[in-house]
Amino acid sequence: MHVLALHGFTGCGADFDRLRVSAPALPNWNCPNIPAGTSDKVFSALQARWENLAGTPRTLLGYSMGGRIALHLAFRITWEKSDRLILISASAGLQNPEERAARKLADDTRARRIEQLASAEKFYAEWKKLPLIATQDRLPEPWRERLLKNRSRADFRIWAEHLRTLGTGALPSLWEQLETLDVPETLIVSGAEDAKFCALAEAMTQKIPRARHAIVPASGHSPHLENAEALAQLIC
Repeated sequence: MHVLALHGFTGCGADFDRLRVSAPALPNWNCPNIPAGTSDKVFSALQARWENLAGTPRTLLGYSMGGRIALHLAFRITWEKSDRLILISASAGLQNPEERAARKLADDTRARRIEQLASAEKFYAEWKKLPLIATQDRLPEPWRERLLKNRSRADFRIWAEHLRTLGTGALPSLWEQLETLDVPETLIVSGAEDAKFCALAEAMTQKIPRARHAIVPASGHSPHLENAEALAQLIC
C-alpha cells in the first residue's frame, strides 16, 4: 500500500508523521512539501509523483488545501481498480463567483500580510488564533512542539504563493463536476467539532459516486494532528 499525502496551508509533509506512526497497516508514505508555482505546475508535479508510485493499491490523501489539490488531481490522474481517494477537511471550492472573488481578495491580502511580516513564525502566531486552527493547540507533546518548529522553519514566501495560486479563491469550483468523478473509492473525513466541514463533507458525499463520509471524534479541522489514532482506524 502506497500513500501520497498532501498537507494543508502553512503545513509540510512532516505533519503526517503522527498519522503514519498510528497506521502501521499503511507502510509506504510519500509526503512531499507542496511546491510553489502556478496551479498547473503544482498539479503536474504531484501527478508525476502519483504515477511514479511503485505498485498498488495506492491512496491519494489530502488535508484542507491538500485535499482541494487532491480533488483537482483526481480528475487528472490514472486510477487503478484498487486505488482510493481520501479527503480530510476539504472543500470542492466556492460556486458563487462573487464569493470566490471576495475570497481571492482576502487571500491576496493575507499573502501580502505574510510578506509584510517576512517571518513564518510571526504569521503562524496570528494564523493559529483563528477558530478553525486553534484546536491544534491541544496536540500532545512531542507532536505540538514538532509542529511549531516546522512552522517556524518554513519559507514564508511559499505560503504567500500558495494563497495566490492554490487558495480557495484561486482554484475553480469543482461542485458541478463531482458527479463525474470516476474513483474506485472515496472517503471524505471531517472532525466532529468542525461543523462547517462536516456539512461540506456530507454535501460532497451525496455527489461523488462511491463516496462515504466518516467523522473523527474529539477533533476539529485537523483530525490527522488532533486525533490521529482514530483517523488511522478509519483509513486502514
